[in-house]
Amino acid sequence: MPLPVHTLEPESSRQLLAQLQQAIGAAQVSTDNAERRLASEDVYRSGHMPLAVVRPLSTAEVAAAVPLIVAAGCGIFVRGGGMSYTDAYLPDREAAVILDMGGLTGIREINAGDLYATVEAGCTWAALDAALQPHGVRAIFWGPMSGQLATVGGAMSQGAATFGSGRNGPSSAAALGFEVVLADGRILETGGAAQPNHSNFFRHYGPDLTGLFTGDAGALGVKTAVTLQLEPRPRLGDGLSFAFDDFRGLAEGVAAVSRQGLATEVFGAETALARQVADASTFKSDLKTLWAVSQAAHNPLAGIKRVAQIAANGRRFLKDSRYTISFLTEGDSGAELRRNLRGIRAAIGSHGYEIPNTMATITRAMPFPPPMVLGPGGRRLLPLHGIVPHSGVATLHAAVQAYLTEQSDTCRAHGVDVFLVYSTLGRSAFLYELVIYWPDEWNTLHRATLPADMLALFKEGEPRPEAREYVDELKTQLVELMYAHGAAHLQIGRLYPYGRDRSAPSQALLNQIKAEVDPGGLINPGALGLS
Repeated sequence: MPLPVHTLEPESSRQLLAQLQQAIGAAQVSTDNAERRLASEDVYRSGHMPLAVVRPLSTAEVAAAVPLIVAAGCGIFVRGGGMSYTDAYLPDREAAVILDMGGLTGIREINAGDLYATVEAGCTWAALDAALQPHGVRAIFWGPMSGQLATVGGAMSQGAATFGSGRNGPSSAAALGFEVVLADGRILETGGAAQPNHSNFFRHYGPDLTGLFTGDAGALGVKTAVTLQLEPRPRLGDGLSFAFDDFRGLAEGVAAVSRQGLATEVFGAETALARQVADASTFKSDLKTLWAVSQAAHNPLAGIKRVAQIAANGRRFLKDSRYTISFLTEGDSGAELRRNLRGIRAAIGSHGYEIPNTMATITRAMPFPPPMVLGPGGRRLLPLHGIVPHSGVATLHAAVQAYLTEQSDTCRAHGVDVFLVYSTLGRSAFLYELVIYWPDEWNTLHRATLPADMLALFKEGEPRPEAREYVDELKTQLVELMYAHGAAHLQIGRLYPYGRDRSAPSQALLNQIKAEVDPGGLINPGALGLS
């Protein structure tokens, strides 16, 4: 069902723009068509063109801008790095302002002794990790692979996984406290900093207001700063990779490793996808990868050895297996690292067989590659995920594969492929992700995100509206299958059915909280199913 389109009279629009320019500066309020179009797109599709893109440079400027926009009756759609695919920040109306948080990039405090850091919401995970490295610390969740662009505030609002997730869970596990601007311009502190002269070193002092704002899809307020839990940066790291002939063996092996907390990161893909990605790479990109591997090694000789291993092994393992997975693990001593590696091998046992740890090595060397917003060859992509307990993943997989088998002829007719990737969150959760690829034209975000040398390797497809419509149907049915199998989700946005069948007391309380912090329902309206 199409969403209602809310509009402003031209005079009201001009008045709001003038007020915003006066409040935070004309240079930070853009009505440029190209900027507005880019800001209103995500990896999957476009929303309504907003009235303006507002880029505040401080919490005070956010607090000045938000009540002006609310008073005008405009929706506020908060954008971080732009890596969403769930309509998380796409305007659903013409009376809309995009609040671009990319101007709040400061790192306010690094307390390596007490293991916390406070960073502004628009700081990227890659920039934060680089700032923490000289202090010998890192966040306990230290970023998604898209961390070159993905922001700390965005990941806290939407939820993210990868680095640190194998041991500690998703991005929200690292949150100690937030600074949040509410709809009326009030600035809310959560955690210890809510009291004068108290630091945000500890989150669980009474009711957990920090938890309330994690994964809220930006619907409860505008995050301007985040305090993160840190940990000492391990001295050593290594990885192992394995191949599996069937999914049940993969699921059982991954569960055995995950439950013991042996790996800091776990990631894998069905071999058919890995084969396509490998076939699409070039000599130039391979050289960059090998150079990064050599530089990341803890000594020059080890670097040369790793490069030689990758060059020798190449991609031979892609020919035989159906599924592959890599485990990264760390330690402060060689003995600890070797113990973890032995434990991983023992846990996998006869479920799979070890293969060259090429992907594990490359990921350690290049944790934040250019975000892949297009698939191999330049095809469009849409990832969809569900988080299930280890005991439930085989059943979900069987249902998904049965459905995709039914759809195989239609998929083929539209040039659609669906591949599986996976990871873990903490000790008990399996993240099952399907990535849909199809030929189609690109949008502005795709061209603006990928480096020029990578775009040059791809060929843009012709407009394929029929394929696009089919992908939308496929998306809906796959999300329904995940719902039927009890899946949870990160990056909820407006895609995943967060509010459906939720218990009446739970939904009523959330509605009351939304009404308190955003009485007009104008901060990211529609996210989480909230109006």
